[in-house]
Amino acid sequence: MLTTFRWLIRLLTAAIALGLLALILTYYILSRSLVDYSEDFTLRGISAEVEIVRNNNNVPHIFGQNDADVYFALGFAHAQDRLWQMTMLRRTAQGRLSEAFGPATVKVDELMRRLDLYGLALASVPAQDEATMAALEAYSAGVNAWINEVSAGARGRGAPEFFLFSSEIAAWSPADSIAILKLMALQLSGSLQNEVLRARTSLLLPSERLADILPDDPGDGIAALPDYALLVPGVVPDFAPVDFALGPLSPIAEPGLAGASNAWAAMPARSAAGGSLLANDPHMDLTAPTIWYLARLELQSGAVIGGTIPGVPAVLIGRSERLGWGLTSAYVDDQDLLIEELNPDNPEEYRTPDGWATFQSRQSIITVAGAAPVTLTLRWSRNGPILPGSQYDLDSITPEGHVAALSWTALSGADTSITAAVRLMMAQNIPEALEAGRLVVAPAQNLMLADADGIAMQVVGALPARDPAHPSQGRLPVLAQNPAAGFKGILPYEVNPRFVNPASGLLGNTNNKTVDRPFPEHVSFDWGDTQRIQRWLTLMRAREVHTRESFIEAQLDTVNPTARALLPLIGGDLSRSAFLATGTAR
Repeated sequence: MLTTFRWLIRLLTAAIALGLLALILTYYILSRSLVDYSEDFTLRGISAEVEIVRNNNNVPHIFGQNDADVYFALGFAHAQDRLWQMTMLRRTAQGRLSEAFGPATVKVDELMRRLDLYGLALASVPAQDEATMAALEAYSAGVNAWINEVSAGARGRGAPEFFLFSSEIAAWSPADSIAILKLMALQLSGSLQNEVLRARTSLLLPSERLADILPDDPGDGIAALPDYALLVPGVVPDFAPVDFALGPLSPIAEPGLAGASNAWAAMPARSAAGGSLLANDPHMDLTAPTIWYLARLELQSGAVIGGTIPGVPAVLIGRSERLGWGLTSAYVDDQDLLIEELNPDNPEEYRTPDGWATFQSRQSIITVAGAAPVTLTLRWSRNGPILPGSQYDLDSITPEGHVAALSWTALSGADTSITAAVRLMMAQNIPEALEAGRLVVAPAQNLMLADADGIAMQVVGALPARDPAHPSQGRLPVLAQNPAAGFKGILPYEVNPRFVNPASGLLGNTNNKTVDRPFPEHVSFDWGDTQRIQRWLTLMRAREVHTRESFIEAQLDTVNPTARALLPLIGGDLSRSAFLATGTAR
């Protein structure tokens, strides 16, 4: 008995020792991914010494002899801190998640392959100007320099997550950065989901009830929503819940959650310090790590500091010595669903106003970890990519013998949005910033600006041109063969709403309606809630002049006007119900 007990003690001790050894070994291996910010590097790809100084919050301040070296260092810093996040964003845009995660992400990859965001990003590379190409190439070289350091120095594969998946990391390229901006456009677009939701609801409810549940934003020039059954005959009403889910790692936002943010600015006359003020708080999905990465860049045109996105060589929200800029979602209706009729004698053809046309088709293979590869036939009509009925709940609104095509401004092979971002960083005043906004394609945003002399807000991003006779005004899917359906190009940049130095001295946007123009220059029929803008107005009107502290107070405000209005009504109703229940009991 004593011998057995001794052996149990020995085995337990050995097990504990082995466990501790395994923990120590695991910690050692994973800790190799941690960056030593005081380390010096000798790297190819830069022309002179570059210094990255990090503050107490590890925000990098980058100093170099020229812009190319600064962008190189930004790529190096992004890769040091967010390499896994960057590769995940790239994999998502490329439709290659399933190579790492298996069958669970095949639907996401299928959607991305059909939209071809990465192919369009590759096509957009030559469209950038010389300064932006220099920034993209230098940034890519910086990212690749860190990847090489990881390989040469056995630095824990660059991030602990790579121990669970393939450690192979493809070299970064300019197209990768452009593709990430296109991915952001997808995450911030919700018009497609709204069209499906309206169509399904229209099939189940009378028009007056539909207007009550899914109202257009009030204002002049808005016609009643047409009956979807009349626009697209042959659709059977479906009582199943609307389902836009694609599974894990989906970039698709639920309806109403495709973008929310606040920005406001005050002119010098409304500022206690006599200078313009600007505040911005963009709302994105809660992720770990966040999509934002703070950085300061000492460029030849001046220092800029603010929020970057890992993978993109630009301060997208921030300030320089002469200019501040922020962004809010503009809720532009930049997507249309077109229902294409298939030729019953040849399913590779679809009906147009001029007769039958042939789809552009090609094959694409999704490699799936732990499962057989999936072969897709990708088809495009003249209106855009064909989406399967299994995505976006399209089966429920597509009649037999038809398929759905997506028209979307972001599906451009000449996307200059990243050039706009680089030019914005170099802008010295509001007029230069407004001109830089001309090059934004997607995502469409409200660009809030402030310089020493004033403030401005400009809707940037492509606004689709539609026929005034469009059968649904872009609010519902329509038959593609209708000559009035679909996009008719892009509206001139001068049509985009612009507000400069208002008489009130204040500008603000909480995704609220910005203009009340009739279709087809209406911008959108869907906007953010009206309660936030009313609360903002209350806070701004409470002071004749504002300070940095009053803007911070407004950003941290937690008052909910909707709750304040509804709670007394709910409380009164509950009190009456309790009284009636007590009276009945008596």
